[in-house]
Amino acid sequence: MKKILGILFCLFFVGILSAQDIATIEKKLNRSFQRIQYWYDAIDQHKNAYDSLYAANKKFEKMLHHYGFNPQTLNHDFKTLKREGVKISTSEDGKFRIYSWDTLTGGTMHFYRYVFQYEAGKKVKAKISDSNMEDDSESLYYQVNDVVSEGKKYYLTQNQAVYSNALLYYTAKFFTIENGQLKSDAKLIKTPSGLKSELTCELDFSATVNHNSPITYEDYKSLNLRYDPKKQIISIPLVLDDSKITTRRVRYQFNGKYFEKL
Repeated sequence: MKKILGILFCLFFVGILSAQDIATIEKKLNRSFQRIQYWYDAIDQHKNAYDSLYAANKKFEKMLHHYGFNPQTLNHDFKTLKREGVKISTSEDGKFRIYSWDTLTGGTMHFYRYVFQYEAGKKVKAKISDSNMEDDSESLYYQVNDVVSEGKKYYLTQNQAVYSNALLYYTAKFFTIENGQLKSDAKLIKTPSGLKSELTCELDFSATVNHNSPITYEDYKSLNLRYDPKKQIISIPLVLDDSKITTRRVRYQFNGKYFEKL
C-alpha cells in the first residue's frame, strides 16, 4: 500500500510541476510579446525605439522557437498570447501548429513572422522562417487542416500577405512531415501545367479596372481564400488577366488523391 501511495504521490507531484512549467513558459512568452507593442507605441517618443522594436521581435521569435521543442506547448491554448495578437493555427490532429504575428515594423505593408511546431515521431520540433525579418514581409497563417491522400497525412495551410491597404496575396500551401522533418513541397493540387504544392491569389484593389467595381463592401469581406473541410473544397476569388476582381470563385475539390478544379 505504501508503495502504491508513493507512486501516486510522485505522479501527482510531477503533474503539479508540469502545470507550473507551462504556466511559467506562458508568462515569459506573454511578457516578451508585450514588449513588441510597448516599443511600437514608443516610436514617436524614443530615438532608438524602432531598433528596440526589431530586437523585441527577434527575442520573442527566439523564445517561441526555444519553447517550441517542449511537448507541453504543442497543444497548450495560450489564451493570453491569442488576445495580444498572436495567431495560433493548429491542425485537426494536434500534431502541427503555426504561430504567426505582425511585427509592427511595417506601415501599410505588414511584416509578419512565424514559427512552425510539429510532432515528429516521439519528438516535438520547431522551425523559424528562413527569410530576413528586415526585408521580407512573410504571411499571417490563419488556418490549418488535415488531408489524407493515399493513407498519408498532409496539412493544408492558408495564409495572407498584406503588401498595402489595397494589395493582398493569399496562398493555400501543403506541408507534410517526413523522416522527422517538415516538408513544404507536397504536390497535391492538379493543374493543367502539372502538380503544384500551392494555390495563390492576388487581389489588387488599386488596379484601374477595380476603381468603379460594382462589388460591395460586404462582397470585399468575403474575398479571401477559403477551405471547406467537410466538402474538401479549396476556393479562391476569380481574378481576370487584367487584375479585375470578380465575385465568382475558382474551386478545387479533393478526389482522394489530388485537388482538381471543378
